[in-house]
Amino acid sequence: MATTLAADAPYLLNQGEGTPMSWFNAAMTLKASTPQIGVVEISISPGDEPPLHVHSRESEWFYVLDGRATFHIGDKTFSGGPGAFVSLPKGIPHTFTVDSATARLILLNAPGGFERMFELAPKTVEDAVNALRRYGVEVVGPHPREKSSSGARPS
Repeated sequence: MATTLAADAPYLLNQGEGTPMSWFNAAMTLKASTPQIGVVEISISPGDEPPLHVHSRESEWFYVLDGRATFHIGDKTFSGGPGAFVSLPKGIPHTFTVDSATARLILLNAPGGFERMFELAPKTVEDAVNALRRYGVEVVGPHPREKSSSGARPS
């Protein structure tokens, strides 16, 4: 199954097709990875969201396919369900909260490359922080729901 966009090699991936990857218990499916763009389909539940972090290289965009999510971007908060689209410019601390039992999202990042971080399949906080750091992403705080507790689990 192809997962690299190429001008001379069109392809189609149906739902569920692509390269499987993970982040804690979330299922990530790589759909495209080029120097220009990365595309990942995410199936995630509450508690598996990333901590508050900042990208130094790429901007991100999320499209909500199923479920509901709240996006925390700098001092702004946006909530949306199916069909919602949100922009997360590089250099601004951000994360998101899954507000439903599960959510399915499309993540686009440009330039490409960061999407490969999910191949590292972190399962612990230390692994996640190291994986993010390896791709030029700095963890700047816990997930908003963790701010009142002492835990720093990417939740």
